[in-house]
Amino acid sequence: MSRTQYLDLIDRTEDVRQLMRERPRETREFLQKYELSWIYHESALEGMVLTYAELRQALEPNPGMVDSSMVHAFTEVRNQRNAIDFIKEEARTKQVKYNLTLVKRLYEILYNGLPNKMPVNFRRDMPLHRTYFHDIVQPVQIQPALEQLFDFMASEEFRRYHPFRQATMSHHRFMEIFPFSDLSGKVGRMMLNLILVRSGYMPLVIHSMDRQTYYDALRLNASQFGQAMMQSMDNALDNAFKYFIPGWNEMSRKRVASG
Repeated sequence: MSRTQYLDLIDRTEDVRQLMRERPRETREFLQKYELSWIYHESALEGMVLTYAELRQALEPNPGMVDSSMVHAFTEVRNQRNAIDFIKEEARTKQVKYNLTLVKRLYEILYNGLPNKMPVNFRRDMPLHRTYFHDIVQPVQIQPALEQLFDFMASEEFRRYHPFRQATMSHHRFMEIFPFSDLSGKVGRMMLNLILVRSGYMPLVIHSMDRQTYYDALRLNASQFGQAMMQSMDNALDNAFKYFIPGWNEMSRKRVASG
């Protein structure tokens, strides 16, 4: 990605921050809706599509009577919210260590309370039937590949990269490693968003309608993957502008037409 794209991302993000500072009440409402959207689309990426009413019920402190067929789904939704709360808390700490301890903690949060909970062990096979279809490393390579990734994320070279490049590059590699038979995608996207949120950017929410685009992008190189994910970040910023500035979409089109 070009330096111009990063500068545009910085400028647009600062514009959204300014709107949030000026309108605290609207900001609270926007962030609540954005987080609900985050949970919905994160679930849909893994093949679990819920209605708005089901999401709201799952997140209620006392959801009341729950159909037995929905217990598993509701637990996954609550775990997703807890994972989001965890990375928001981590983002406020003085220093975040990207290591196996963090990965295992995210895995445990996302699997908490599920009846088919699996121990935090690396996969031991090359799954033939799975959601993702990009190339992944052999099981024997998982541990050294993760160590190499975390060493790179602690390096001075990595710290010099723009946070968006840090996030997408490390996620692309994490998904190539694909350490767990289940939840690798969710864990990886939580780590991606920890990097972004810690640096003051909006979480990267990959919409369910872009599910195939995301899967296909994982088969590209890291730079091309980052380019594809920039579209999702653009969509997030567009949605923020449209929320805070009624008619913003029309104003934007007019500026482009007159430019």
